[in-house]
Amino acid sequence: GCIYTPKEYSDFHLHLMFRWGKLLWGPKKGKKMDSGVLYFSVGENGADYDAWMRSQEFQVEQGNCGDYWGVAGGMETIPVIKKSDSEYVYSPTGEMTVFSAKSAVGRHCIKQGDAENPTGEWNSLDLYCHGDTSVQMINDKVMMVLYHSSQDDNGKISPLTKGKIQLQSEGSEIYYKDITIESLKEIPSAFLTAK
Repeated sequence: GCIYTPKEYSDFHLHLMFRWGKLLWGPKKGKKMDSGVLYFSVGENGADYDAWMRSQEFQVEQGNCGDYWGVAGGMETIPVIKKSDSEYVYSPTGEMTVFSAKSAVGRHCIKQGDAENPTGEWNSLDLYCHGDTSVQMINDKVMMVLYHSSQDDNGKISPLTKGKIQLQSEGSEIYYKDITIESLKEIPSAFLTAK
């Protein structure tokens, strides 16, 4: 499940703090702690796994904070380096590649590096979105830059640049605090080229 904003947002900077608790339940029992921030969320609840709206996901999962997932038709173009047939890692100098449920590479892209603090400690998450470009950051480090945010409606591709924000619940105890959303005139250029 999730909680989500009643308002839709575009051209924004989202900041929040998160830390893991100790409880796991349901299908996540015995696995990594898992959550996520889903942005540009549109349409009906339950479009993905009978829970979430169509959106772009900023993954919040132990060891994978900063990964990308396209949710229920969400699509992004991301520069990547191919690690294996099923693993593509963000790189500012990589080959621009479309990620979606219907693309050859799938809907998941792995972030660069790891900036998450040890389990139980607070982490900062920053998401910068302007137009169809987004920057996902953990603890002040750029994890990924995403371009051409769009959506696939039965083969019809259209922009996905405005929507609600969902905080995901995936059977893991997580705490969020200090959540702020501010209007954004532009993404700081240093974030777009950070390595």
